[in-house]
Amino acid sequence: MAYMCLTAHYVDSDWKLQKKIINFYLILNHKGDTIGKAIESGLLGWGIEKVFTVTVDNASANKEVGAFVKRRVNAWKGAVLGRENMHMRCEAHIVNLIVNQGLKEMHDSIAAIRNSVRYIRSSPARLQKFKICAEKEKIEYKGGLVLDVQTRWNSTYMMLDVALKFEKAFVRYEEEDDKFVSYFMDKDNGKKMIGPPIPTDWKATSVFVKFLATFYEVTLKFSSTLHVTANNFYHEICEVHTILNHLTSTRDPLLSSMVKNMKEKYNKYWGDAEDINPLLFLAIVLDPRYKMGYLKNCFESIYNAELVARLVMKVESLLQ
Repeated sequence: MAYMCLTAHYVDSDWKLQKKIINFYLILNHKGDTIGKAIESGLLGWGIEKVFTVTVDNASANKEVGAFVKRRVNAWKGAVLGRENMHMRCEAHIVNLIVNQGLKEMHDSIAAIRNSVRYIRSSPARLQKFKICAEKEKIEYKGGLVLDVQTRWNSTYMMLDVALKFEKAFVRYEEEDDKFVSYFMDKDNGKKMIGPPIPTDWKATSVFVKFLATFYEVTLKFSSTLHVTANNFYHEICEVHTILNHLTSTRDPLLSSMVKNMKEKYNKYWGDAEDINPLLFLAIVLDPRYKMGYLKNCFESIYNAELVARLVMKVESLLQ
């Protein structure tokens, strides 16, 4: 069983974007029809019949969810611009999947830093001793250590970014706390815990954090709730595409392996533009800053002429 939250996004009579949670559900299983019926119940309960898109994550069952909701809304004659473009994949979730492919290459270095942060944060006395170490190393950063939520890569990025600022403090702390090193050795199952971080871990993390800064910014832009984000979608995809392509030939073995894995995941979801909901392209055209010329330029920088022509025709048909 699991819980599902149904959120409605709409523009009110004053042309302000609104976001309202309209229901929580206890889902007995992850079958497409089960989730689809819950969404249907929520929409009917609020008298919502006109639906533009339904955004879900990329679980395999959600293809069935999209198909189910399409059928129901179409029967109500409430589908906007036809039902074919109703199913919208969560782009922030796709970025999460892409980055997690890269995280696999950094597992040991991340674990070493995470375990060290967890140890220090587990007691006020350790935190105070760490603060003194930071002062002795003349570290100017005034924030505190951050422990990540392992299922959310952006929190891992923030943990590593902050930890790098305290690298010298970690080294000094290891020298001044006799129990720190033994913490990584004394485990009930007899296995050594990964850590503490060594110079190669800090070096790899430094490269990793600089590389992921762009993906962190993209996630923030995709996840904004105070303003519309669809018109920025393809601009950000092009930036991700450019970065991955540029680093494909990097000589850094760590980055090379990370980029290869991330590019495979990128291609799965965004490699073929015909698999992307065309309404996201339409949003760019309707943005007065970009229009069709900008969209064509983006297409031409990534795809061949034949595919560009098909994509442009698809967008133009939506404008009619």
